[in-house]
Amino acid sequence: MKNNPVKIIAGPCSINYENLDEIYKIAEIKINGKFAIWGTRVVGLKSRTNLNKSGKGMGIDFFDYFKLKKRFLKTKKLDIKKVKFPSIELAKKIVKETKLLVATEIMDPWLQLPIYEQNIPPEKLMIWNPAVNQLGWPIKVMADFVKKNKWYLGIKNPKWLGDKLKKVNNLKNKNQTSMEKTWEGLVSYADLEPERIFLIHRGVDIPEKRNYRNAPVHFLAQKVKQKTGCLLFFDPSHSHGPIMREKILPATIKAMKMKINDKNYLYDGILIEAGNSETDTEQHISLKELEILVKEISKFREIQFRE
Repeated sequence: MKNNPVKIIAGPCSINYENLDEIYKIAEIKINGKFAIWGTRVVGLKSRTNLNKSGKGMGIDFFDYFKLKKRFLKTKKLDIKKVKFPSIELAKKIVKETKLLVATEIMDPWLQLPIYEQNIPPEKLMIWNPAVNQLGWPIKVMADFVKKNKWYLGIKNPKWLGDKLKKVNNLKNKNQTSMEKTWEGLVSYADLEPERIFLIHRGVDIPEKRNYRNAPVHFLAQKVKQKTGCLLFFDPSHSHGPIMREKILPATIKAMKMKINDKNYLYDGILIEAGNSETDTEQHISLKELEILVKEISKFREIQFRE
């Protein structure tokens, strides 16, 4: 196991035309004259507990997605060249003009990814599963597109833990929680080189979470990383949430200092929400805070610079 430069992926929870300018500002953040942000979020279709048929909070691709789905069900054909999802058009523009990697949550691999395939080049896309979707087969489909196009696959840990946190803390390495089993199982469905898989730790929704949106369980994330050999990212936005927003910066810095042993750091990257968004803005850090975060991390870790 080796220490990798910290890959920082930062941007809004969901992209729209109003916050596009912030992504360009994020792309300009530098350390010692080098671009310090490796990627940005370009989520155009959101996973929500309840479907809002008005489209509010569902992402800018919402209506185009349903038009495509309706057309596909009717014709059984997917004319990719005629399909334009707003977020993918913006992602294409961002990659071309900034060289940022773009990262997005995928709801429907079979309908979304063929369109990404036509627009995003190798090494410039990271796709991840919604934390509420922990089925292996969608992950396998996503992984097949990743393998074909030389992209990256993010796999978020399940929201559930499967036991009380106190009991898990006492057990430490003796037993596996259902979160670990499921997370590792998804990696087996992906069947990719470990460096193509980013395990994304976003915390767990448990009664003992107190003010966390989802309580981080770093030692369990460590177990899964060591078992699978995959890279590990920390998602402080979905773990700390709106109530603990002011703790996101120090908690992220602390997480980047965590080590597996004397020679190896625990986390290889960060997936963090920054700027403004129509969704979950209350758990975003500001662009100024993002710049501070990058500078602080660069004092003790190597940063993955962007060319």
